[in-house]
Amino acid sequence: MNAPAFLTTRPRRAVDVLDLRNPPIVLAYGIGVDSTAMLIELVAQGRKPDLVLTADTGSEKPATYAYLDVIRPWMAAHGIDFRVCRYVPQRFKHWPPYMSLLENVLTNATLPSISLGRHSCSLKWKIAPQDKFVETWQPAIDAWARGQKVIRLIGYDASPADTRRHAHALTIPSDRFECRYPLREWGWTRDDCIARIEAEGLPVPPKSACFFLCLQMVSRLTATLYLWATKLSAV
Repeated sequence: MNAPAFLTTRPRRAVDVLDLRNPPIVLAYGIGVDSTAMLIELVAQGRKPDLVLTADTGSEKPATYAYLDVIRPWMAAHGIDFRVCRYVPQRFKHWPPYMSLLENVLTNATLPSISLGRHSCSLKWKIAPQDKFVETWQPAIDAWARGQKVIRLIGYDASPADTRRHAHALTIPSDRFECRYPLREWGWTRDDCIARIEAEGLPVPPKSACFFLCLQMVSRLTATLYLWATKLSAV
C-alpha cells in the first residue's frame, strides 16, 4: 500500500533529539574537614563527582599540603579525577611580582581581606581560578552547549556559621553553575563530618585556611587601630 501523497511530498526536516545526559558534577575541594567528609560520603553512596577541584593559594598551612599526600591516593584508589588549579597574576600594580596569596599581601602592603570582614582573597585565589579551569573542561563546555548548568558541590555544613555563609551564597546568581550543599541536605554538623572521616579510616585534616590567618585576631586589631587612627587624623 502506497503512502498518502501529502506524506511523500512534505519536505524532510531535522528531528529534534532530546539529550538526556546528566550535567557534570564538580566538587570544590578545600582540603578541610567538611569537603573531605562530603567527598567520602558521596563516594560511599555511589555518587562520585566527575571532577574534584582544588585551588592552591600557595599559602596554605604545611599540614594542609601534607594532607594531600593522604587524600590523593585515596581518591586515586576510587577512580576520582582530581585536579589542582592556581591563580596566575597577569598584571602587577606594585613590585615585586607575586605568585601566592602571601606574596600578594606583602607586595601590596595590605592585610588579608578577611581581617576587614571581606572575602576578596577567596574570590581571587580560590573561586576565580576554579571557574577559569572549568571553562576549559570539556564536560562543562559540552553541558553549556546543551543549555545545562554545571553542578558545583560545596562543603557547607549545618552549623550556624556555615548557615550564614550558605544564606549569602544563595543571593549570588550564576548562569553557568548550580551550587548544591550535600552536607546541609544531610543535616551534618562539623562533628558528623569528623566522625565520617574517622569511620573511613583516614586522619582528620586540619582546618583549611592560609597559614598566616592564625594571626587573624592580631590583624583585626591592627585594622581597627588603623581605622581609628585614620578617623583621628581627619578631625
